[in-house]
Amino acid sequence: MRDIGRKRGLTYLVKTLIIVTIIVFALGYFDFITGEISIDILYVFCICLVTWYTNTLFGILCVIEVIFAKTTADYFDRVRVVSHLYEWATFNNIVIYIIVCLLTGKVKKELSK
Repeated sequence: MRDIGRKRGLTYLVKTLIIVTIIVFALGYFDFITGEISIDILYVFCICLVTWYTNTLFGILCVIEVIFAKTTADYFDRVRVVSHLYEWATFNNIVIYIIVCLLTGKVKKELSK
């Protein structure tokens, strides 16, 4: 199996990016509503699905969107976003999400052989 990016046209990928952006926006809003309850597993699930059904590049774009949504939700939830501990936690989240994205892409590649 090849990546969807090679099978489908550019319009399909643009539609996929728009749908992913809407889903990540909804997750960010849900994160804002829940407050201090962590929904990181939903973010990881979203990144895995995007990487599995598209490709690793779209997974990395999803990671960027997820970090933006998570930081924005925390900012409007009155979390101290400018503290050093928050910066360290955000950096850890970025690293973990990118590792999950790359590993999902690698598993898909190995299973398609």
